[in-house]
Amino acid sequence: MPRSQFNGVVPGQSLTMDKPRNVPWERPPQIDTVEDALSFYMTKFSDEDVMDDMLVAIESGVAIKPLVESLYTMGVMRGIHSLDVGLLVAPALMEFFAAVADSYEIPYKFSKKDPKKAMEEKERSRVTMLLQAAINRAEESGEVDEGTELLKGMAEYTASEMSPEEAAESAPEEAIEEPMEATQEEMPTEGMQQQPMPQQGGGLMARG
Repeated sequence: MPRSQFNGVVPGQSLTMDKPRNVPWERPPQIDTVEDALSFYMTKFSDEDVMDDMLVAIESGVAIKPLVESLYTMGVMRGIHSLDVGLLVAPALMEFFAAVADSYEIPYKFSKKDPKKAMEEKERSRVTMLLQAAINRAEESGEVDEGTELLKGMAEYTASEMSPEEAAESAPEEAIEEPMEATQEEMPTEGMQQQPMPQQGGGLMARG
C-alpha cells in the first residue's frame, strides 16, 4: 500500500514530540575512538554464532561493503559510536570479512557495482556526446547526407543500454522475397537451340 506523503515526519518533530536526548543517537556515544570501536566489533565477531551468520549472508550474495555500512549505521542508531567513527572503522571491517571469507573459501564481492560495466557506460556516454556534436555541426552547415544518417544510427545505439548481441537480436529481419518460378509458358523459346542428346554407346570400342 503506498504511503501518503502527509503521514511523514515533519522537520523538527523530534524536538517537540519527545524529550531531548530521548533517543540513543542524541546522547553522547558509548565509544568515541576508532580503536575502541574496532575492538568492540572484533569482540562481537569472535562469537562463532555471530560470525557464522555473517558468512552465510556473504555466501548468499550480500556484498561486503553494504553489509559493513548497515553494521556501523546500526551502531550509530544504538548510540554505540558516532557516524564519523563508523566511517573510519569501515575499511578495517571490510578487510576483516574478506580475510575470513578467504579462509573458508567463500566467494565474495566488495560491492554490487561492476567497475568494468561502469567504465563501458562512461565510454558510451562520451562517444554518444561526440557523435551528437558531429550531427549538430552537419545539420547547422546544411550538409546532411547519408553519412549523417549513419551517425544518427550510431548515436542511437550508443545511447541505448543494449549490447551488440541484444542489438542484433532486436534488429528487424529483412523480408526476403522468394523468386517466383517461371512457368513453361513464360519462358522465352525463341532463339533457343535444341541441344542434341548424346547417344548412349556400348563402351569405348563403339566410338571408333
